[in-house]
Amino acid sequence: MDYQTDIKKFLYSHYFFSGTRQAVGVVLPALVLFWGMDQHLLGIEVASGALCASVVDINGPLRHKHTELLSCTLLGALTVLITGIATAAQPWQLWITSLILTFGLSMLVVYGYRASMVSFACLMMMVLNVEADLTRHQAVLDAGAVLAGGLWYTYFSLIVCRVWWFRIEQQTLAECFFVTAEYLEAKAAFYDTSTDIDDCYRRLIASQVNVVEKQQAAREIILRNLPRLRSGTLEPRRTMLFNLFINIVDLHEVVVSVHTDYPMLRREFANNDVLLFFRDMIRKIANEVDAIGYAIATNEPSRAQRSWRAELRAIEYEIELMRKQSLPQRAPEAYQALTSTFRRVWSSTRVVERMHRNTNLATAGAATEVKIDQALLRFTSRQSFSPKLLWKNLTFSSPSFRHALRVTIAISAGLMICENWSLLAGQAHSYWVLLTIIVILKPGFSLTKQKNAQRLTGTLLGCVSVLLILSFVHKPWMLLALMFFCMVMGNSLSLFNYGLSVVFMSSYVLLLFHFLLPGSLSVIGERAIDTLIGSAVALVCSYLFPYWEYRLMGPLIRQAVQSTRAYLESCAGREGKRDDFAYRMARKDMHIAFGNFGAAFKRMMLEPKSKQVSVGELNDLLVQNHVMASYITGMADVLPRQIAADKSGELGQVVAAISDLLSQAVAAPAASVPTDTQAASDAMRDYTRRLDALVVAQEQQPDTSETHVQEIKQVVHQLKQMLRAGELILRDMRGIRLPA
Repeated sequence: MDYQTDIKKFLYSHYFFSGTRQAVGVVLPALVLFWGMDQHLLGIEVASGALCASVVDINGPLRHKHTELLSCTLLGALTVLITGIATAAQPWQLWITSLILTFGLSMLVVYGYRASMVSFACLMMMVLNVEADLTRHQAVLDAGAVLAGGLWYTYFSLIVCRVWWFRIEQQTLAECFFVTAEYLEAKAAFYDTSTDIDDCYRRLIASQVNVVEKQQAAREIILRNLPRLRSGTLEPRRTMLFNLFINIVDLHEVVVSVHTDYPMLRREFANNDVLLFFRDMIRKIANEVDAIGYAIATNEPSRAQRSWRAELRAIEYEIELMRKQSLPQRAPEAYQALTSTFRRVWSSTRVVERMHRNTNLATAGAATEVKIDQALLRFTSRQSFSPKLLWKNLTFSSPSFRHALRVTIAISAGLMICENWSLLAGQAHSYWVLLTIIVILKPGFSLTKQKNAQRLTGTLLGCVSVLLILSFVHKPWMLLALMFFCMVMGNSLSLFNYGLSVVFMSSYVLLLFHFLLPGSLSVIGERAIDTLIGSAVALVCSYLFPYWEYRLMGPLIRQAVQSTRAYLESCAGREGKRDDFAYRMARKDMHIAFGNFGAAFKRMMLEPKSKQVSVGELNDLLVQNHVMASYITGMADVLPRQIAADKSGELGQVVAAISDLLSQAVAAPAASVPTDTQAASDAMRDYTRRLDALVVAQEQQPDTSETHVQEIKQVVHQLKQMLRAGELILRDMRGIRLPA
């Protein structure tokens, strides 16, 4: 591992940029009010309002960011006002108010990830104020200070993001390149005969999920800000970003299509160096893509760092040698797989060369990779905020409802323990215990389990770190600098390394308490005890009516298979004519559906063994869906043309049969009458024979070119593999037993 490069990537990443922006936005008003104007309490209140808004400050279109930050600020201030007024009333009123707020805010998770961040931010503001003893007037002033802090942060962040929009979009796009390079590395492992095929697929699917996630994040930003004409020329910077995004999506499509029967390749070419040449070639492409991503992140033009001529010539030589040794006659499918893979790898190098050219800002405004059209906005996502969605989820069958109920019970337990456990009197603090609970408890059991261990370990390490810091560092300005550094790192790492993020955030909070209570080290031990209490409560409550992942798996599987079917139909087109826009839309939907399915399966595998249902079938479904999508992508350029040229209509009938297999698979879990599997297998064999006959007929045509014959062989080979994959998908869908 190249640690120096990894550190540079992090420092140039949007994670570090966002973490620094959040830290400055929160600390700056506190410094001005705390030390500049000697308004200590007001400084803390305003900073807490800025902290509330900073929680939802994640990358996205500026218009959406404005709405999210403003909504969080207003809702956070309202939460503080309600909680503050409740503290001035009877204790039982505070309890009822806290529980109603907890349940209501927790239900916001029904509106998606960004709404869940708003939910957490407002819950955080509630628990930070449960110990306050305020009059109504003080509660209004407190809420006003929080509102001021939130508004300050909202417009501070928007100004920063508007000024540095190009850097932010570059950093987001660079992440796409980094994860695509990892996906290429996972692909290369298939050509290494020393690796296990099943392990290769697990790594590939995990990489695919990451690629889909990062592409969607970049798509949301870049496609909502398309290049425009300025003085007769396209905006160079937006054009550069747009072209590079199209390049990385196209490269991903090409790489996905580099798929074949890997066990067959390993058997056929076990004693040949051609597989090693492919492995090294793909790894070189991966390194080049990673280097381009780094160049984008550092705002520099990229240049080719390596040549792949040697590998290309070596592969060409090996393929030609095999041709002379009559491999096309002895093992036509193996030869076809080899030549098809070579063409795809060669196409990948051409895309990488275009990427290098498109990183040059001086020539970026010349033209775009695809035609600019407002219809491209259809590739972005839409989130409904209809109250009907909230109402529909007010049922025990809803995972969101169960999560809200679970958090409400946990908060009740935390309040009860802190108020009535006499052994902890003077040590347990409601706000810290409750904060630990809301940080750890997530809608999914596996996520809660992970957060619990990471939160507990990170807090304890943070406590030890601060003890060491306070033992050796005594100058206030140095402690303040360390506190700011810890806050930056805590915010920067929160999205991809939560455990390490907790270490820095705990250190930051403890150093803050050191400034508020100079010389008091007891607060460090109290924080550790509070975290233990909160973690224990969260762990126990995570077992209360959890909604296990397998209960959500059924709709995700059907959506994945259905989107693959739609992708096949859009690829084939109608009567050999394809709508390219519809094809790209179907491809995006297919990748997103597959990513959702893969992420859910990964979460299920972290749950107790007794709750892992149909693991073999689900794993095979992931693999076969990926295989099916790869073959569809591999035929995208030739299938419509061959269907149009096929006068017998055999190719169209086979595509319809594969589509029908996938349609049956979607309905399979709900089907009450089992179908005749033997008849289905006979039908598949019949289609295989007909495809072979089609190839023979084409070869016997006197006026048929060699290129056309090779192309029809490629299509026939991939259609036969797709028939097999479709049959396996149908078999697995019939074998699983999941809730509808």
